[in-house]
Amino acid sequence: RRNPFSSPFPVLNITKNGTMYIAAGHEPFSIHNRLTQDALQLTDNFNIFAKNHTLTFGASFESFKFGNSFNLVGYGPALFSDADIQTFKDSVPVSGKYVFGAYPLDVDVAGAAAAAKADKWAWYYLTVGQLSAYAQDEWQVSDKFRLTYGIRADAPQYYNAKYVAPDGSTSKPTVQNNDNLTLFDKDGKPITNGAGKQLDNTKFPSKKLLLSPRVGFNFDVTGDKTIQIRGGSGLFTGRFPFVWVGNQVGNPFSFFYCVTDKSFKWPQVWRSNLGADFKLKTGTVITTDIAYTKDVNAMMVRNYNLGTPTGTLNSGTGDNRKVYKASDKGTDGLFSTTNAYVFTNTKVGYQFNWSVQAQQNFKNGWYAMAGYNFLIAKDASSVSAEISSDAFDRNPILNNANQAIESNSLYGNKHRFIAAATKRFEYGQDKKYATTISLFGSWTSGNRFAYIYGGDINNDGTASNDLLYVPTDGEIDNMTFAPLTDVNGNTQSAAAQKAAYKAFIAQDKYLSGRRGKHTEKYAGENPWFNQVDMRILQDFNFKNGSKKQTIQLSLDFVNIGNLISSKWGVYKYATTSGYYQPISVSTFDGAGKFTNNPIYQFDPSTKSTFTSSPDIISRWQLQFGVRYIF
Repeated sequence: RRNPFSSPFPVLNITKNGTMYIAAGHEPFSIHNRLTQDALQLTDNFNIFAKNHTLTFGASFESFKFGNSFNLVGYGPALFSDADIQTFKDSVPVSGKYVFGAYPLDVDVAGAAAAAKADKWAWYYLTVGQLSAYAQDEWQVSDKFRLTYGIRADAPQYYNAKYVAPDGSTSKPTVQNNDNLTLFDKDGKPITNGAGKQLDNTKFPSKKLLLSPRVGFNFDVTGDKTIQIRGGSGLFTGRFPFVWVGNQVGNPFSFFYCVTDKSFKWPQVWRSNLGADFKLKTGTVITTDIAYTKDVNAMMVRNYNLGTPTGTLNSGTGDNRKVYKASDKGTDGLFSTTNAYVFTNTKVGYQFNWSVQAQQNFKNGWYAMAGYNFLIAKDASSVSAEISSDAFDRNPILNNANQAIESNSLYGNKHRFIAAATKRFEYGQDKKYATTISLFGSWTSGNRFAYIYGGDINNDGTASNDLLYVPTDGEIDNMTFAPLTDVNGNTQSAAAQKAAYKAFIAQDKYLSGRRGKHTEKYAGENPWFNQVDMRILQDFNFKNGSKKQTIQLSLDFVNIGNLISSKWGVYKYATTSGYYQPISVSTFDGAGKFTNNPIYQFDPSTKSTFTSSPDIISRWQLQFGVRYIF
């Protein structure tokens, strides 16, 4: 449940150079945002102990009942990503409305207040479950070798669902979408929509049984635990995030149509790992692990409004990406295109992870640790949103937006080094006092992001997923730039924008190495980020009767380097969202028709890819604590 402080007011969104610049009014995601949930879990395990075997048989049942009311811009979207900042400045109020040029903008506060007073909102209710059974044998083959193997079976369960409209009318399981939609499957082939057809929003996915066999071992090579090797391999099943099932129930209408593919399976991965522990004669413990994970049933949102793109961009550069013609897109049978966001599976994707760590306890209360982690993660879609349309819109693409192409994942830092050191001092009569000083440091390669256009260059209906083409200086001269009014009110000519764009590409190491090519998905990396934390613990020990008790004071310096120097511990980034839009593009005329002739705008004030974060992550923090240990 969210209780925003804002008074009822429409959402006002204003763009700058084709990207979001100002958001005013009521926070759009918190308007009567309610979630109720009840969970039930039943588990029963039965063990049999044999000579060298421990057998486990069990079953589990989980049930989840949700009620959700999510009313995006429920007080009215004044304007959604359509008017730029200069148009907003030039607007004047007319008859209780603001007019942006010829576009009437309804900002009727009374209407928003009336919606809040009526307090009538859409709800959906959903009950789902998971039925599981499993068997395992832990076999102690010898004193040194233990083998564990088993199998687990999971059956998804979909029970009751209903959609409750603001007027109180109920549809079970949801409103049937029988609109005359022209849609396409993931391969671009036409499909039908409606009751009993290929796309049916009243039907949940298959309850097909999911099997997960697994095996693991532990080998004490020397018999004294100084060298141990361990590993395993198996199939692992996760739950389908139920908010996405709820999207299907709560969004049955053509303008925001959400469906789950009939053959959709819950997420599954095949994971194999191998690790070793070494205890040296000096007392040093070294641990290393390697893990490889292959996606078996990964998740991907596709837009079945889109067929196979058959057009080619007319850019005047080497950017000859495929674009969507009107005939490549579905319609609602009346006059406009429609979107159908469908949750599907893909087998594309894998992760490789290697880590190593060394730790040592020394005499006189010293402890030290150091480690390193390396990660490669690939997927077809990082699914970085709980709203189905956002999950599609935020997946950077080139050419066909529905193809599952293996590429960098948004998640996971490629390199990370860590180190820690601790010293404990005990003093006073009977060691009544103790002081512990600890340092922890991490040195991490930056988060990934994608270089994309601000605008819809391929006519797929979203302005936040088209990967950038990096032109040569000669190609920039051939590109068409529209005059741009900057924040100071100065008009930036096409020539000024071209010169600035050339300089911007030259200062970016990745872009300057991709001239004449498209950027790769999530190939951008923010700069390395380093942080050192310090903790001081002060113990006061005393006895209450025969029992030892302690009052402990703690002092934590988070990012202490930034306390020493304002230049240290500063996080730099291109974007916090994973989607960096340095240049905007328009491929539509004044009537909203796709022209296939891109017109660009670049703000000459954009000099550098990265900027220092003003957030708390770049600031030192101090925390004081008290504990009573008894």
